[in-house]
Amino acid sequence: MADRTVSTLAEGSTGRNLDYLYDQYLLAHEREVVEAIGSFQSRLEKSLVKFGRFTIPTFYKPHLLSPKQEHILKRVNSALMEIVNTATRLYFEEPHLRHYFQVSPEAKSLIEIDPGYPRNVIFARFDAFLEGEGFKVIELNCDSPAGAGYADILEEMLFGEDLLKSFFSEYAVKREYRRERVLAALLEVWEEFGGYETPNIAIVDWHTVRTRPEFESFKEFFESKGYKTTIADPRELTYKGGKLYHKNFKINLIYRRVIFDELLQRLDEVKDFIRAYQEKAVCVVNPLRSRLGSSKSLLSILTNPEYDRFFTEEENRIKRDYLLWTRRMIDADKFYGGKKIYLVDFLKDEKESLVLKPSTGYGGKGVWIGRETKDETWNEAIDKALKGDYVVQEFGSIPIIAVPTVVNRKLDFAYKKVNLNCLVFGSKLAGNFSRLSDESVVNVARGGGLIPTVAGEIEPDR
Repeated sequence: MADRTVSTLAEGSTGRNLDYLYDQYLLAHEREVVEAIGSFQSRLEKSLVKFGRFTIPTFYKPHLLSPKQEHILKRVNSALMEIVNTATRLYFEEPHLRHYFQVSPEAKSLIEIDPGYPRNVIFARFDAFLEGEGFKVIELNCDSPAGAGYADILEEMLFGEDLLKSFFSEYAVKREYRRERVLAALLEVWEEFGGYETPNIAIVDWHTVRTRPEFESFKEFFESKGYKTTIADPRELTYKGGKLYHKNFKINLIYRRVIFDELLQRLDEVKDFIRAYQEKAVCVVNPLRSRLGSSKSLLSILTNPEYDRFFTEEENRIKRDYLLWTRRMIDADKFYGGKKIYLVDFLKDEKESLVLKPSTGYGGKGVWIGRETKDETWNEAIDKALKGDYVVQEFGSIPIIAVPTVVNRKLDFAYKKVNLNCLVFGSKLAGNFSRLSDESVVNVARGGGLIPTVAGEIEPDR
């Protein structure tokens, strides 16, 4: 619902933060902002911010963070990346825990291929809720995280707006360079892999994926930095003479965007790619074993004190403070002494504070939020979850953000639910973006929007 008083609400709940001040700045320049929003949307239609044929919804506003919030995100997300890499090593080092990862025999053969460098996860996106200084991570995306290219394009557009430059300057709002950090991480791994020549890069995913426009933005960026790049479907790759090719383009380094589970379904069609990876003829980032970090079942290990012995005292504190309690349904069953009836009672009684979701998958598919689901549908969801590979997770409070809109040629504001997507490349936070929606399952694939997330270096007076 649109509401011109939204900034007053924001001030009352969070103080004079950057988000509030930005809204006030727009109101003070209403006539110019109305014109600027129209121009911004026209340029957006011609940009690469596309999901398939459709322009990803966005707004004339970044998600603005304070210096203190940014400090929390840097500290916590860097620690989480170490935690995730430790947890994925447990698959190899602690065989009795392998059941947590729910790996099929076919997947096992891919995951156990040595990629030629030590870390299991290089690129990760930790999806979270941030409200004030409260930060809760809800999902770990460590297979093929998307969004960095889109966020860069939108950020460039906003920082290029003359109307906004004085605001960004006054509060020292910083640019993020996510694609640059993707490239830096790729090259660091290439060196670890033993690469010595300037690598030719392939961005690899199916031709039909709707994120292809983002790949084009990466290709443009990589080539602007002097790295020859191709966008390739894994079925088009050929392995000959110990080298991997896309047509006549020799590939040294692959930025893997094809999702592990989809690759697994088409193994007969991608034999050359797998063979080249297996024989270390090409450096692939993320490695296929990064799939171990993307199962929501991993949170069953990370939020269970029984396994704290594998982590440092500080890492255990990070896990306790910033991860939402999560259990595989099978583990929750064991928690209740193997008594399914007790588990079912728990799921029904605590419906308002629980979420059910598949252990694997993406795009927000198959997620049920207890407080937003009718009792009859929730009972059906419980039955499905008990029979499948599902997790139960505590519900996290979803923050709200105000975004500018134009209604009848006047500046207005609308409320959107927002989740924060923290990009961690290598071992450091490499930038953030935020997804917006009218729904509680916030996802671009379900029609949600996307805005860049940036931080100011000056704390506003309160």
